Amino acid sequence: MVNLVEEWTVLEEYANDKQGFYQLLEGSSGLEVRVLVGRLGFKREFKDKGDPLLNRILNFCINKSYIKVGENIRDELFFK
Repeated sequence: MVNLVEEWTVLEEYANDKQGFYQLLEGSSGLEVRVLVGRLGFKREFKDKGDPLLNRILNFCINKSYIKVGENIRDELFFK
């Protein structure tokens, strides 16, 4: 289970040197970013790709060398 936080700064402060993952999902209403560090997660939709918070989050993930996740698949479906 992932515990979602509402404010980005909470996850940013929690992260320290922990390994993290992030994902970008494009939809009809814009771009959604999801970040996971340990059991804490953050997700938010952005209508504007130039949004300062979105850029702050992406820069943070890149600078921390977080792993970018492309898509998800259930464990039992990974190997056939």
